Amino acid sequence: MTPRRVLILGYGRLGRAFCRLYHAVHQIRGVKRTPLPPGVESPCEIICAPIGGEAAHPHLAWADVVIFCPASGREGGRDRGGHDREQDTARYRETYLGNMEAITAWMGRASASPPVVILISSTGVYPRLAGVWSEERPIPVESPRQEVLLLTEQALIRSGAPFVILRCGGLYGEGRENFLWLGRKTELSSAELTEEPLSLVHQDDVCGVVNRVIESGVTREIFNVRDDSAFTRKTLYTMIAKRLGIPIVDRGPAAVSADRQIPNDKLKQRLGYQFSRPPITAYLST
Repeated sequence: MTPRRVLILGYGRLGRAFCRLYHAVHQIRGVKRTPLPPGVESPCEIICAPIGGEAAHPHLAWADVVIFCPASGREGGRDRGGHDREQDTARYRETYLGNMEAITAWMGRASASPPVVILISSTGVYPRLAGVWSEERPIPVESPRQEVLLLTEQALIRSGAPFVILRCGGLYGEGRENFLWLGRKTELSSAELTEEPLSLVHQDDVCGVVNRVIESGVTREIFNVRDDSAFTRKTLYTMIAKRLGIPIVDRGPAAVSADRQIPNDKLKQRLGYQFSRPPITAYLST
């Protein structure tokens, strides 16, 4: 394939994974607000700057492909700094919607639109309601964070820039600490072990999908990116509790969960992508 100049806006774990896998194929630059953690090295050029600020503009003009994948920091109602839920939502809005609006506004003014802007969105854009949530289905809003995700997608679509939106399940894989929050618990309640279907995907498979998008030249499409595993929150939490040695205490039956299905058929049929990494159940059992 033809090497591309790839700019990663929000060079976190996913960006580092993409660089690790594809730095020999593409020219890659990463933009992140803070330096890399101590001891973490990157084979790609790193620019320390706000991703929506002026310092990123020359790199946007340089890029053939822009991957938008910032992170707002620790999720939850209250972080280590004591921010309340309203402040946390405001930070989330600025990280995603604010940065997307700033980037697309500059590209419009400068007439500097790359061949494709790839937005790493989330299956969290869908409400926790029963049904099959395909990419084309209208989405009702039920939470502030879900609304931010939808508005960020819409800001990119309305900008007129060629786009691909990847609605990814929860990411797992080497170097990720998605489930360490559970390790801070002294026990796990049986009431938390719901039958809610989960959507997860290995971060390396997300990188593979991004590269397939770059190879294919597909634009103006939305894809659900989740692996083929089919298991519930009860299955996952039970495995994590066993791995971390956390007891499961009987606190009564779990709540009834909505049967929310998020298909990945479009990804496999339109892009011909086949998932290559083991499901999280195998990942956690090693």
